[in-house]
Amino acid sequence: MSLHRLVEDFAKRCEQCQSPNDLLLETEAVARELGFSRLAMVHGMWFRQPSQRLIRLDNFGDWAEIFITRKYYLNDPALLSAQRTNNAFAWHQMSKLIPFGHRQSKVLAEARRHGLRAGFTVPIGVMGEPHGCCSFASSKSQLPSRPCQRAATLIGSEAFCAARRLYGYPAHAYPVPRLSPRKLECLRYVSCGKTDGEIATILGLSEPTIRTYMTLLRRDFDVVSRAQLTAAALRFGFISYDDAIPAF
Repeated sequence: MSLHRLVEDFAKRCEQCQSPNDLLLETEAVARELGFSRLAMVHGMWFRQPSQRLIRLDNFGDWAEIFITRKYYLNDPALLSAQRTNNAFAWHQMSKLIPFGHRQSKVLAEARRHGLRAGFTVPIGVMGEPHGCCSFASSKSQLPSRPCQRAATLIGSEAFCAARRLYGYPAHAYPVPRLSPRKLECLRYVSCGKTDGEIATILGLSEPTIRTYMTLLRRDFDVVSRAQLTAAALRFGFISYDDAIPAF
């Protein structure tokens, strides 16, 4: 079977999966055809705050329990690298994506001792949802061919999309607020920690006027605090992390 047909058939089977276990079995099967024996689909937040709402599907066996018990997720280079790029990457490329020290090397060395010698990770980022990734691993020292890696990128994306559906994402289709240019200005200054008085001075308006804008913005986003307002603005894409944390 061609790789194109393999990916297309997998995408159709993903649509028919009725449970996370069904999806894991389907993904395991197609991963083996590409030359990968292990895989994991996960929201990185799961390790810090395990929840049925967060995605975690894997066949890592004993390594998964060791990874959690020893808190390797705090320094796992694959999870960290997946937050620094939108491109799929081989594990031997991770030192180019993140500062790579003793702790990262220790995680990889331990993984190799448990049969994960070479790996490939597909980052998954959806606005307003926990960051995730889909990783494929092999007990062999070399990854499968480049065409197989490209197919794994598509398969990882399809699998995580199906996982999101099975785990109930997105939970609600919230309408996107329509904001005036002045509200957008206030929103961006709020996101970087400016007070009402500071925003009033910057914009040349009175402080009561700014307080009115803040009330209207909280109503637009259906939130009650400035912190929630910033989080909602990030979720809907009205501001970026660079607005909130200029040195990010």
